[in-house]
Amino acid sequence: MKNYQSISVPVEDGPEHDACNSGIGNGGIINPHPQDHLAPPFGSDVRPSTLLVGTFNLIATIVGGGVLSLPIVFKKCGILFTSLAMALSAGMTYMSLVMLCYCSRRSGGSSYGEVVRSAFGERMEEGVSWLLFVFLLFVITGYMVLIRDIWTPLVRQILGVHIASDFVLLAIVGLLLPFLFQRSLHALRFNCYVGFCSIFILCLALCRGGWRRLTSVSEDDEIEIFKMPSAEDVLFCFPIVTCAFLCHFNIIAIQNALQKPTRDRMEGLTQYAILATFLLMYCFGLGGYLFAGSHTEGDILLNVTRLESDDPLGSSLFLLGRIGCGTTIMLAMPLMLLPCRESLLEVVNVLFHRSHHNESDRPTAEREKWCWKLCHRYNKSETVQDAAITTEDELTEIVREASLETSSPLVGRRSSILIRQEPIQRDYVFRNSISHYGSTLLITTSCYFGAVAVSGVAVVWSFIGSSMAFFIAFILPCGCFIVTESAVPTVAEGGDRKDKWIVVAWTILAFSIVGTVVCTINNTIGFRHR
Repeated sequence: MKNYQSISVPVEDGPEHDACNSGIGNGGIINPHPQDHLAPPFGSDVRPSTLLVGTFNLIATIVGGGVLSLPIVFKKCGILFTSLAMALSAGMTYMSLVMLCYCSRRSGGSSYGEVVRSAFGERMEEGVSWLLFVFLLFVITGYMVLIRDIWTPLVRQILGVHIASDFVLLAIVGLLLPFLFQRSLHALRFNCYVGFCSIFILCLALCRGGWRRLTSVSEDDEIEIFKMPSAEDVLFCFPIVTCAFLCHFNIIAIQNALQKPTRDRMEGLTQYAILATFLLMYCFGLGGYLFAGSHTEGDILLNVTRLESDDPLGSSLFLLGRIGCGTTIMLAMPLMLLPCRESLLEVVNVLFHRSHHNESDRPTAEREKWCWKLCHRYNKSETVQDAAITTEDELTEIVREASLETSSPLVGRRSSILIRQEPIQRDYVFRNSISHYGSTLLITTSCYFGAVAVSGVAVVWSFIGSSMAFFIAFILPCGCFIVTESAVPTVAEGGDRKDKWIVVAWTILAFSIVGTVVCTINNTIGFRHR
């Protein structure tokens, strides 16, 4: 747990090496950057994921329900503008992911919240964990709405009886419970393989249908390539593209599980994942637009029913595509619930440690609150060491000050290094069975009732895409990178500060702040007019 008696040290006096930095990884590879703070350590045997597994974990996190709305972006903004917007979003996503991984390595943070804590303090860790928790609640709720809308007509068609859509969703959620209770992305790796192949089938069906319609397009159904979109259409569509590439809440967990986690391997993993998802989602969006033309809906599956009766192959492909898309979203939901649960437990983790720290002068029996006593008493898998945990002894925080040469309103604040042997997911609150299963059921139940209460998913995507997504994907990673990297000595001082990347981070940060404000105002005004 956390040591709140932080130590303030100058940058140059920080620890150059520790057990988390050095070591020989699996396969005999020596860590070329021993100054990095990794948890688990570089050569640890508890890093189970290969490069392929890590890449597919990231791909499966990106490819989800948001991909179904990409064809409407092509319709509203035209092919050329949407192509540029998707390329820009993919590039910004790649850079912000790499920045987040660098922040984790520089600071020792083993979660998104800990990276923010290192740059902006413990209160921000708690606040960002709440932000991620609420954001992912919306995402899971949206996934449940899509699962209900996709699978209900299929189940009715297969069984030949009318079943309430809410009961169909309830049955599917029940079947997914074993996946929802998993504790790591590595355990969900087969979900990633199946999900990617499933969405590829629908992409293939859309591209085939789009090609058929393109070769027989009529004058009243023109495909617009060089369309000049209105400002309103741009502000509506860009958050959809941004949300489609969002995966930042899982990137640090992927790095924590990767074997031989050198900087080059993590950058390569991120490149492969972003490139693969860009190509898949671009083909999906373009194929969907070519298939539906001016009739493209916000959810491309609504257009799938408009098929030619003389095309049995196309009908079969689209049926498999609907099943594949439903399967993809089903299997992606555990990938969303895992970081959602970890964000909630990180808040509980902070409160658990704070309760002991604030009352550390009282006897252990007196300062044990009833909720912690309950967790200790009914956790059958608890070890003797777990039962004795009442103080913050799993992490040491070393505070360092940014260089005076780079001080600014943002850079001038303190940055810290978190020294830990195991990632935060191995803290007591995360390992406790009561908190693990209880939080999973709480999240699942809340999202289920939320999905039952709403009629469609459009409002969910619009809200989180225009406000929360920009914060999570760009603003927070860039802000953390600027603070953390500015505290690193320059090359002339014997360090390896990425000065050019700091300039890039400032550019993305400014662009994202403006985009967040403008898109949020536009969507708020549009929502009031509906």
